[in-house]
Amino acid sequence: SGETISFVNHPISFFTGKINTLDFIVTDNEIEALILESSLIKKNRPKYNIHLKDDKSYPYIAFMESEQFPRVFITRNRNIKGARYFGPYTNVKSIKETLEVLRKVFQIRDCRKSKPGKIKNSVCLNYHINLCSAPCMGKISGQDYKKNVGYIKMFLKGNDKTIINSLKSEMNYFAEGEEFEKAAEIKKKIDAINDLLVRQKIFFSSGQAWDILAVSKDNKANMAVVSLYNYKGGELAAINNFIISGSSCLSEGEIISGFIKSYYSEVDNISSVIYLPFEIDEIDAISGWLSEIKGKKIDLKVAKIGGKKEIIKMAQRNAYLYLEKKKFEKSSGYSRVFKELVKLKDTLDLINIPKRIECFDISNIGPVFAVGSMAVFADGSPLNSNYRHFKIKNVSGQDDLAMIAEIVSRRLKYLEHLKVSIEDSFYIKPDLIVIDGGKAQFNIVKKILDEKNIQDIDLMSIAKKEEIIFCSKFSDGIKLDPFSRSLNIIIKIRDEAHRFALNYHKKLRDNNMTRSILDGIKGIGEKKKEHILEKFGTVEDLKSIKIEDLLKIKGLSYRDAVSIFDSLNR
Repeated sequence: SGETISFVNHPISFFTGKINTLDFIVTDNEIEALILESSLIKKNRPKYNIHLKDDKSYPYIAFMESEQFPRVFITRNRNIKGARYFGPYTNVKSIKETLEVLRKVFQIRDCRKSKPGKIKNSVCLNYHINLCSAPCMGKISGQDYKKNVGYIKMFLKGNDKTIINSLKSEMNYFAEGEEFEKAAEIKKKIDAINDLLVRQKIFFSSGQAWDILAVSKDNKANMAVVSLYNYKGGELAAINNFIISGSSCLSEGEIISGFIKSYYSEVDNISSVIYLPFEIDEIDAISGWLSEIKGKKIDLKVAKIGGKKEIIKMAQRNAYLYLEKKKFEKSSGYSRVFKELVKLKDTLDLINIPKRIECFDISNIGPVFAVGSMAVFADGSPLNSNYRHFKIKNVSGQDDLAMIAEIVSRRLKYLEHLKVSIEDSFYIKPDLIVIDGGKAQFNIVKKILDEKNIQDIDLMSIAKKEEIIFCSKFSDGIKLDPFSRSLNIIIKIRDEAHRFALNYHKKLRDNNMTRSILDGIKGIGEKKKEHILEKFGTVEDLKSIKIEDLLKIKGLSYRDAVSIFDSLNR
């Protein structure tokens, strides 16, 4: 479904490929067309129109206005007969906490009794714990009950000052009449609302209101995000992010237009001014349509200068980051892993969400063959192709700290080169570096990062056995919940780095022993040894070798094969 002034200018791609018939209706003006379009979209839910999608539908606060004593509750069902809705809201936790406080303050029922006010038995538990005013038992008049319902609606509209002033008038009235208990009860309500406003300031505030929209899209992912910033009284009241699926064939302007039609037609209480990041087609017609269906003047404006333009830039950044997060969840299927990485960031006060983690370890058994390793996890899983080995070049003896310093310095050196597109993983900046070790290992690498003025890579070390983590916030160490998935990710990459280092150490040691066995065999020089070691790297492999196996090795003659076989089987 769609409205247009001219079929010539309408995207012709919409009319091809997957349609059977095409029909149209002529209206007198654009506003009539928009109203008809909205009605048809709601009825038919066409595939190629904007739909707001996410992991689940967005919740609303519903008021059952068809009931004598209206219930107030949270629902995701937008089609309940007799209900008036506020929302939708994307911050489910905040709206639940808000409604819980408001129900306690104004004691609105949430039971499903069909005829409240006519039940003859005793009051329920909610009345005794001050969560309901018991209209079913006649404990409150219909007029007073509806006044309390009206207070909740006023709060959701941002008119909290009006509520508080009204309650103060009631409090003063009872105080002047020396009904101090009633005055004290109203004082408690005022305090509860003020406390809620402080705790939920990001959610609701007072005064004039406006909305700001921003959009980010990714054609490859066939997905877009619209960020909605809601301001009340000049302060940010709420941020909502909406997923737009199937958006690859739409321009950003079409996404914004479609969002306005889809979202604002469903919202009962909307701001009088909506700021857009850029001009959209038919902006005046859409503004007129919104004004008509909402019964008040709605302006659509483009913020070109000043503070609102800066807010739009912030909203654009937020939309982009939210889209990146959703793309990660969609591509990996591991939204749970992403949440654990975010949890790790928050717990340890990291700069980045650790999507790419590099872990370094040393294997140093005996005076020779000291090696280092780098294991890499991307989005919580091993990225084996990015693993790297290091031969220790500049440290003699068993100085683990100096060896860690060497391999980390060698790795970080690659970040000094500005390479945009290169396969070598050394040119990809990690979000987090993990060192297998304790406080000393953390400090030595921290010094390297400071010397190189690298401030945008997080660092931690993890000590074995007790699994104590050292990082910038917890320089003396912290023990995480041993059953947490966040800790499990760090332990896994530490163990991977340890395993990778040990395997490399063993390989070098075996190669050295194998090379020693081949020493002294006539006609077998360094090049031939290299070819042999590529195929048979261990002593055990060589001892089980046959002449026909040796003949398959590059550069070996029949005489060479016989000499090697005889030497190994003396």
